[in-house]
Amino acid sequence: MHKSETDHLNSLARLASSGDRNAYGKIFRICYKDIYDYIARRVGNREDAEDLVMQVFTRGLVAVKDYEDRGYSLKAWLFRIAHNAVVDHFRSKSPLAESDLIAELIDPSDVEEEVILSEEIKDLGEQIKSLSPAQSEVITLRFIEDLSVAETAMVLEKKEVTVRALQFKAIKNLQRRRRIEPGRPLDNEEVAG
Repeated sequence: MHKSETDHLNSLARLASSGDRNAYGKIFRICYKDIYDYIARRVGNREDAEDLVMQVFTRGLVAVKDYEDRGYSLKAWLFRIAHNAVVDHFRSKSPLAESDLIAELIDPSDVEEEVILSEEIKDLGEQIKSLSPAQSEVITLRFIEDLSVAETAMVLEKKEVTVRALQFKAIKNLQRRRRIEPGRPLDNEEVAG
């Protein structure tokens, strides 16, 4: 996220916190796609994702009156609400199901390349899902949602050092997984981070 977007969102948050619904509508328009994409990757169902996104922005509208700029972007604050909504969603469902994390990145023109890329992305998505839930969430927030370490820590309610450690372990596990056989699940020791 660019600094100018962060500054713009934070100024809109100040207006929204004083009751300006038009400002919150602008926040909604700016952040909707990123929040939707994050939730859709986690829940794997368009209908559930749409419902959850509306819950996130409804919760945000209620909570924005208490929003304080604590050095995190407003978008990271919304990701925190989205993370909680996804957790609540999965608590109410059984069994847990997750979607492919990065399937929407596929758009090459050559069919053969598309098939190869599709398999590689599917494999990477499966490998990310095979990590511990904490490692998978850190990788998703850091590299797919492009949040900073500080923002990821805030979203997950963890210390920055913990996020860095989870990221390091996740990357090592993914590298190890790529060197071994692509179809083999990781041992409990490998994902225990």
